[in-house]
Amino acid sequence: MANEGVFQLGLVGVQNDTVRDDNVRVTFLKNGISDVVRDDANLSFPPSHSFRLPAFPQSTNLLCQVRASRYHFRESGFFTLLDGETVRRDLTLLRDGRKWKARFTRWNNLPGDFGPLQTVLGRSPGIAVKGTKKVFPSFTGPGYEVDDDKSILAKAGLLNLFAKLSGMDIPGTAGNWFSLVDQILIIDRERFIALVQPALAKAVRDIKDNISKHKAYKHTPAGNHHKNLPAQFKVAKSRMFSIKSDEDNGNVQLTIGSGTDPASGKEIFLLDTDIDENGKLLPHLFDVLFRHKFNGGTHPFTIHEYLALSQPGRPTGYELV
Repeated sequence: MANEGVFQLGLVGVQNDTVRDDNVRVTFLKNGISDVVRDDANLSFPPSHSFRLPAFPQSTNLLCQVRASRYHFRESGFFTLLDGETVRRDLTLLRDGRKWKARFTRWNNLPGDFGPLQTVLGRSPGIAVKGTKKVFPSFTGPGYEVDDDKSILAKAGLLNLFAKLSGMDIPGTAGNWFSLVDQILIIDRERFIALVQPALAKAVRDIKDNISKHKAYKHTPAGNHHKNLPAQFKVAKSRMFSIKSDEDNGNVQLTIGSGTDPASGKEIFLLDTDIDENGKLLPHLFDVLFRHKFNGGTHPFTIHEYLALSQPGRPTGYELV
């Protein structure tokens, strides 16, 4: 009788939904990653699939790799089968943002969680989409329903950042980071630029000056964000400072610039905040972190996946279809 075991594989999405993909390749390797034991292509999920594999001692340190056509690469982590044993793994796959589209909740149907965002957008005339000539006279009501590709990605990025920042309490206060945003000026797929209250700038400065007391944050350079700030506010690099949340994935950076209001001559504070794929957000949810870098910079739909895992059940203002 052959010395074999069975690996049973199921695939689920970030909201514990069923992954549906008709072009999945599943590869098994042994001895780390040096020898291919089995390689099956053109599989359809669902249903789950069972794979007969050589068991101990013929094979140890087995590894399953999954390549699905609309999802990011995923590995199972190492395992060893005993003769006659069946091991079940349900692997969570993150959507490849480049292969999905966003379906946004309409302005009037946004749930109460989005009240703070709607209030800020209501006092934010003339929002620009970074890198384009697009300016929205109003980003509320009908003006919120965008349709061009760059605006769609920028809107997704804004919703991602709202979900992230409104879920992060400012240390030592009862408020969250988004609660101190006054007016949004510029949006793009991974950041927004906003006028913020002095209290937000002070909170960033206090954390940076006492970083050893704030384990959830770390120092990061600010000068490379200078080019993102509108020139009319005359922010000098020497008047900028920045911190970043201490996560490996989905980390957020808060960069402050002190400038001058061209109309009143008074000091103002600008926030450049962005969210990145790379930075320890969810190590406990994965057997092995992804080995492959994502291409094309931070894609907001990939961040959507991270947020769905880190804030389960919280509405994000859009879904991927």
